[in-house]
Amino acid sequence: METDNALDYDYLAGDRQERAILRHMVLSLLVGMVLGAVGALLAYGPHLIHSIYEPYAYVLLVVVVGRSAAGFGWAALTSALATFGPLISLLAASLFESGARFLNLSSGSSVNLGSNGLTMNLTVVTIATFGVLAYFTRREDGWGDLACGVLAGVVAVDGLDKTLSGGPEYVPGYWPWNTLLVATLVAGLLFALRRGNGVARSGFVALVVLCAAFVFAVAF
Repeated sequence: METDNALDYDYLAGDRQERAILRHMVLSLLVGMVLGAVGALLAYGPHLIHSIYEPYAYVLLVVVVGRSAAGFGWAALTSALATFGPLISLLAASLFESGARFLNLSSGSSVNLGSNGLTMNLTVVTIATFGVLAYFTRREDGWGDLACGVLAGVVAVDGLDKTLSGGPEYVPGYWPWNTLLVATLVAGLLFALRRGNGVARSGFVALVVLCAAFVFAVAF
């Protein structure tokens, strides 16, 4: 009798876990679509506001999704769904624009998914990878510090690209207030995902990533 009760308990626990994973996946996609719809609307407003919202709103979503995933495989899958959510909304918005082409890869468009297919694919892969890195930040060892540092460093690099004049993502007027917001986001990631000395170690890794990107940008 006790064995039957144990089997029933294991079955119910497994069923609840499967339902929780399914809800996590569906919510990741739906919230991503909502954020993408908001981003499509903001594309018609001030460029500075849009440059803050995109991609950082999507990055925060993917970080939350990856951090809360049930396992490594689920982190990769749900992060991909959270990344494709905004893409679906932006694609739908692009189809309603006058003279827009499929995927809206033409220039001069308000809702832009990328200058070309390769850029768009690289952006999707990069943001989805943030979720996997966020999952590894659950570790309490040096690997967790490394994952958090790389994640924060790449976010900081994007802010650097928008600040440096002549850069591929340069946004006029981005310095200093919007850059300070990005710095606050980076600091928030470090303190939210790490504890104690791990914050300092992750911060050092982020600084190394940022310096390496700056040297590369200056040299090339």
